[in-house]
Amino acid sequence: MWIDYDEGKTIGTVGSENGEIVYDIEYNGSARITVECCERYYGITVGIYGSMVHTVFCNGDEYPQKVTDMKKDIECFCGRDNTLAEINKFCGDFYKKY
Repeated sequence: MWIDYDEGKTIGTVGSENGEIVYDIEYNGSARITVECCERYYGITVGIYGSMVHTVFCNGDEYPQKVTDMKKDIECFCGRDNTLAEINKFCGDFYKKY
């Protein structure tokens, strides 16, 4: 289940890309998606705890669909036991996709 990260307390604060956090959610204590509104773009930072961190840049019209798609991929990945090879493959595929 996706929930607001830190009970929503990060919304309006400055994120890792030096933009204002406008969306920040966590999945079952396993992953986090943070969206920042920066000066010229939106930054979406995805962290799968213990496996990867990846940041994607896009415009304001694109980020909602990207987040929706990322959530589906993360739910599928985090919903199963993965071998090291499967983790590496998922991360590589995620980087290429996003």
